Amino acid sequence: MAKDKQLELAEWATKEAVQAGADEARASVTKRRYVSLEYRERQVEKLEEATTNGLSLSLYINGKYSSHRTSDLRAEALPPFIQESVLMTRYLTEDPYRRLPEPEYYEGRQELDLELLDKLYSMVEAENRHRVAKEVEAAALDAGGDGIISVTAGYYDSHTRRATVASNGFEGVEETTSFWSGAEVTARDEGDKRPADWWWQGGSQRTFVADPSMIGKKAAERALGRVGAGKIDTETMTIIVENRATGRLFGWLGAAFDGRNLQQKSSFLEGKQGEQITSSVLTITDDPFVKQGQNSRLFDEEGIAAQRIPIIEAGVLRNYYIDTYYGRKLDMRPTTGSISNAVVQLGEKGQEAWMKEVGRGVLVTSFIGGNSNSSTGDFSAGIQGFYFEDGQIVKPVAELNIAGNHLDFWSHLVGVGNDPYIYSARRSPCLVFESVSVAGA
Repeated sequence: MAKDKQLELAEWATKEAVQAGADEARASVTKRRYVSLEYRERQVEKLEEATTNGLSLSLYINGKYSSHRTSDLRAEALPPFIQESVLMTRYLTEDPYRRLPEPEYYEGRQELDLELLDKLYSMVEAENRHRVAKEVEAAALDAGGDGIISVTAGYYDSHTRRATVASNGFEGVEETTSFWSGAEVTARDEGDKRPADWWWQGGSQRTFVADPSMIGKKAAERALGRVGAGKIDTETMTIIVENRATGRLFGWLGAAFDGRNLQQKSSFLEGKQGEQITSSVLTITDDPFVKQGQNSRLFDEEGIAAQRIPIIEAGVLRNYYIDTYYGRKLDMRPTTGSISNAVVQLGEKGQEAWMKEVGRGVLVTSFIGGNSNSSTGDFSAGIQGFYFEDGQIVKPVAELNIAGNHLDFWSHLVGVGNDPYIYSARRSPCLVFESVSVAGA
C-alpha cells in the first residue's frame, strides 16, 4: 500500500466511524513485513516470513470505549466492520474518563530524523540473512569447541509502517526497521549441569548486526564462563550489576511509576513526587529523541507529542508515566503512558574500573526468577554471575539470592558506570550497590 493511501484509509475510517455514531475515533493502518530464522547443527531449524496489513480502530461513544482490529481491508468489508464495532460499543459500561487526548497534547511535535529506518531494507537478500545466522552459529561452535553442547543461532529483521489519524485533529506516520541476530549456547559441565547463556544485539540499522562472528563468539564465551558455577557463603557485600542485567531491576522499579498502579493504590511510590527515592547518584531521563534508540519516537501511542521527561534527578522522583486516561482519574497532567528510552546519566568509570575500586564482591550478570510487589516495594530474586577479589574474577557463582525493599535497596546505590547497554530501551550502565545481603550456602 502506498504511503499516501495508508494515511487516506486511516482518515476515511475515522470519518466513517463518526458518521456511524461515534463521538470520537482513532484509526491506525499498519503494514508489517518480517523474516525470522534459526540455525541449529548448521541447518535451518525454523524459518518464518510474513507480511501483514491491518486496521485498528478505537471508538468513544458517550463515555463508552472499545478497540477493534481487522486484517480484511477490502472496500466492501470495512464499512460493515466499522458499523458493527460502533453498535457493539453502545452496549458497554460508561466511563466518563474515556475520550481522546485533548488536542493541546498533540502540539509541539518535533521534526527530527531519529534514524529509525534503514532505507535500503528492501535490498536485503535472503542469502545475506542466512549468511549472518550461519556465521553466528559457526563462530559460537568454533569458540566453544568440545565445551559446547548446542548452539541455536538466529536472525530477525522487519519493516513496519503505521499511519494514524484521530477525529480531533491528530495525524502521524511512523516507519521503522529492525535487525537482530544472536545465539543461545549451552555448555558442558560436571554431572547433569548444563550452564547456558546468550548474546543478541540489534537495532534499526543493519550495522547493528554487521559482525556476526563477534556475536557468536561472545555468546559462547558467556556460556563457557558459567562452567563450574557454585554457591558462596551468605554475606553482606558489594554487588555490581552488569549493564545488560540492570533492565530487570529497572523493570521492577518502573512498575511503581505506572499511572494505573498509582490510581489503583498499588504503587509504593504514590505521593512521593519530589521526594528522595534512591541515592543521589541516580538520574534517569525518559528521552524519546535518542537516534537509533530502541523506543525512540516523535509521538506516543495516544499521539501525545514526545518530549524529554525527567524521571529521577539525583535520586528525587520527578515524574510518573501517566497517560491521558489515568491523568484525568488522578487529576494530574499526563506525561506519557509508556517508556521511550530510559537513559541513565553516566558515571566516569566502567565495569572493570569499578571492580578494581570495590576490590571484592559479586558481579551480577543475570537474575533468575524472582518477584517484585509494586504495592509494597518488596522484592526477591535469584542471581548468578562471578565472585571477584582484588578486582579480578575468581569464579562463577550461581544459586544465590538477594531480597529487600526497593526504597532501601536503591539507597545503597553508590556507583554508576559509563558503559550503557544500547540494545534495550533501558539504556543503563553497570550499577554498584554496597552492603547488600547475598544469600548463598
